[in-house]
Amino acid sequence: MTLPSSLRMSALCLAALGGAAQAQNIGSFRDSAQSASRYAEASLAATGDCARLGQQVSSVEGTRLTVLSATATPAAQGVPDFCRIVAMLDPEVLVEVALPMRWNGRLYMRGNGGYAGERIDAPSRVALRDEALKRGFVAAQTNTGHDAIAQPLGSFAQNDLAKLVDYSFRAVHLTAQASKDLAAAFYGRKPAKSYFDGCSTGGRQGLMSAQRYPADFDGIAAGAPVLNFTGTMYDYVSYAPLIAKAGFTGAQLSQIGRAIVAKCDAVDGLKDGVIADPRRCVIDPRADFPGLSEAQVAALEAVHRDMQHQGKAVFPAWPWGSEAPDASGISGWAEWFVSMPRAPAATSGAQALPGGETRQSAYAQTFLRYFADQPASRPDADWRSFDLDQGFRATGFISTLVDARNPDLSAFAARGGKMITYHGWADPALNPMMSVGYHEEAARATPKLDDTYRVFMVPGMQHCNGGDAPNVLDAVTAVIDWTETGRAPAALLVTQRRADGSERSRPVCAYPKVAQYLGGDADKAASFACR
Repeated sequence: MTLPSSLRMSALCLAALGGAAQAQNIGSFRDSAQSASRYAEASLAATGDCARLGQQVSSVEGTRLTVLSATATPAAQGVPDFCRIVAMLDPEVLVEVALPMRWNGRLYMRGNGGYAGERIDAPSRVALRDEALKRGFVAAQTNTGHDAIAQPLGSFAQNDLAKLVDYSFRAVHLTAQASKDLAAAFYGRKPAKSYFDGCSTGGRQGLMSAQRYPADFDGIAAGAPVLNFTGTMYDYVSYAPLIAKAGFTGAQLSQIGRAIVAKCDAVDGLKDGVIADPRRCVIDPRADFPGLSEAQVAALEAVHRDMQHQGKAVFPAWPWGSEAPDASGISGWAEWFVSMPRAPAATSGAQALPGGETRQSAYAQTFLRYFADQPASRPDADWRSFDLDQGFRATGFISTLVDARNPDLSAFAARGGKMITYHGWADPALNPMMSVGYHEEAARATPKLDDTYRVFMVPGMQHCNGGDAPNVLDAVTAVIDWTETGRAPAALLVTQRRADGSERSRPVCAYPKVAQYLGGDADKAASFACR
């Protein structure tokens, strides 16, 4: 399957913006032409006046909405004409709502990455907005209440509980409500269906919406969610000093990654360069990677064992395989575990990293300083000297704000809500075992969970995309069709375009089923079945 030129351009924009900006799978809307719900048909005409929308919608749930600009934007480069609203919800939540002149009757909202604060006109965000507009959606987004250039990473939360609450869940909720109210004023009716699409922090936002505000969205695509935010940050802290001492080189990590794949690849019965389920991968770093220093062995062992606190496992071990190189030969650990930039610095300024920090250590550092002990801030906290035994908080005030761990999805299910999570088994940013664990907990807490929530674990995929494996998928179309036609997805089609122009595709099955090879061309999805 060849990606449309617009999505190929989206991929280029994402690559140019660096690691955090890639917290989105570029396959959204890829399968729209084959959608059973035919959601891309825009037949409803706008009846309102773009310039007057700010007068018609001035508050949302008692919160003031100040329209900063209302611009009638002409059609250009395949994007239809639309009304662009830029507004602010008190205190500082910036919102963009794009309302096409011909509407498909639906709302599409996209999530954020990292500590959010992205500029709404960043190229990657504009590209996603335009893809939604081309298919007739009202397209919405928010910066969650702060600007990442003015207040990098988590510094916005210093002595500012309001911004922390906005980041945690309030901004997404109010943006969804504002978008529905603006649509009602512009078209004479609210959206018939509303959808959310996000990965990483966006995945957490999706889960949080289903848990806290089950009426906000009818369908949610929640990729690689950082659902246990607090546990993730403390886990980073637990092994970061050992990683820093290890002194891994890029060449070493790529070699280690290739050795892991070579040992575990064929466990599933097919030698294809992809580890189907890394939980079946048994590695002894001392024996399997001769020549490593003691410090390097210790670092690998720390990452791949459960995080302990006072003799109890409090966060799961990372599966083996995130070390594997992507199609360009760069280890998945580059930038995330070790300080090796994968791409040019983000031109949007969002999520810029302090010099010498990895993405994991920088995220953990800002968490320790501005999040961990809310409402207090500790601007001098440092992961290098942090006492994890004394400082670890499994639960508490910050956990109630930022963690999306409530397994009871009954209220979301009662409304007919549908949600899909996809997570790469080789994710070097967010431990994929979080998604597996949450699904298992939700299955115990939510009757008939499979009718509401399905998880798809993607072999070889890194954070939201990437990796030397099929990694482009369209969870958005799948969740829309599930919501509107009742067609529950048994599998998602995942594809990879190789550098030589060839393509391979796989079905990724609804957990706990896995794709088993039946025979034939191993590059074709038809050669596999979910079992």
